[in-house]
Amino acid sequence: MSSQSLDVLGKWWLPGHEGHRVTGRLTWDVVEGGTLEMLGELRPIALKDNVLPDGSVQKYREPLTKVDQQYPMILGEVDDEGYTLLGSWSLNGRGFHRLREHRERVCVNGVLVGAWYTDGDDLQADRAVFDIRHLTTWVDDSGVKTTYPRVEGEPNGPWAIVTAKHRRTRKIGHGDLTVKLWHHFDWTGDGEWTHGIAESWKLTVESKTMSDVDALTNVAVDVRALVTIAAGKSAEIEKVVLQHPAVASTIGSPPRSIREDISYYSRWSHRAAEEPPARRQDLYFDLMTFGGIRGLGRWLTVARKYPTELRRVMATRYTGDMYVEDRIMNTCAALESFDGTRRRNRRREDVEFADRITACVKFAPPQLSALLVEDMTTWVAAVVRVRNQVAHHGHVFRETGTAGEHLLAEQLYWLFVMCMLRVSGAPDAVFDSIGCHGQIRWLTEQARERPAT
Repeated sequence: MSSQSLDVLGKWWLPGHEGHRVTGRLTWDVVEGGTLEMLGELRPIALKDNVLPDGSVQKYREPLTKVDQQYPMILGEVDDEGYTLLGSWSLNGRGFHRLREHRERVCVNGVLVGAWYTDGDDLQADRAVFDIRHLTTWVDDSGVKTTYPRVEGEPNGPWAIVTAKHRRTRKIGHGDLTVKLWHHFDWTGDGEWTHGIAESWKLTVESKTMSDVDALTNVAVDVRALVTIAAGKSAEIEKVVLQHPAVASTIGSPPRSIREDISYYSRWSHRAAEEPPARRQDLYFDLMTFGGIRGLGRWLTVARKYPTELRRVMATRYTGDMYVEDRIMNTCAALESFDGTRRRNRRREDVEFADRITACVKFAPPQLSALLVEDMTTWVAAVVRVRNQVAHHGHVFRETGTAGEHLLAEQLYWLFVMCMLRVSGAPDAVFDSIGCHGQIRWLTEQARERPAT
């Protein structure tokens, strides 16, 4: 998925209707999504005859159904390049009723540039490459070294020497997939008077056979969650390219040995505001502290076991527009499900919510106790009280419109995170690093100053 915008003119048609191409303009915005505005209609007009009592024939067209107004796939061509629009629907809510062709506007949920797919249920690739914000800082392994010979005692030496060497690719298996973290260089500057090197780490997910695109992107979503936790900032997926064996370049040796990229544009449900890259000192922990690529592999296994719990909690971090009460409810629900799944008793009706939260606190590492400050029983009672006020619209919530506080939301978030990290086999150094982070120390001070409840 790419964060770039689009504004292109082209020809557009539905699969199976290649002879009916409509001129139109496609615009794409990462927040608003896409809009296709066409000079005609995607579906060819089918006029029918209505025989009147006097024998004359009146032409008419049947109104489109809701199904007719949905377009799983729209194909397009812009400057000899193939486009596939995904999950679209017509914005002409009243439908088309006149005999002449109307202009049509279509809402677009995703765009593939560089290939034509014709089956929405068969969206596949065998490789996907992801640019994830803050991933480079989290990996924390630079291949650039700069020396200054003149400063170091060589008066006639070069002013500076920049050495750039690719770092070792890390890879690990994940089910039928292979997950790689690999090092990348780009040139920066104008090439004449400004010269530079930009380095980054990228994520690649590969499959030996064809794989559903969702299976590839799900891995990236789980890596995004981990990097967001580690960086303390939303790790947006900024760009995605897919690769397919049927879309190969004519260059290279042997011929067609190099894949062409299929750029994938998609809109995220929760997206954070633009932020500067995280710095080393911002990190709660880095890849090496987490156990390297093996630690990442263990995380992906656990994330696959608790997918909805993880995504529900991380939704509270990807946007700043969520109410504190909603953050608390999301995390409480995820903790309740996490405990039931971990202890394999989620269907037992005799296990109270308080018991679930207590079990999570006991499962969490000792470093959590410092953040809670209060004894476990008192803190759990406060969580239950706030959760019940919001869930049942209690009198306090009804009269004030608020329940809970930022501190409690953060404590619940870190309870869930530490439980997930522990079940992932994270080393003790990870929890020590989290406990020493300035934000955790500040939250702990807030907890100490909070009046007793």
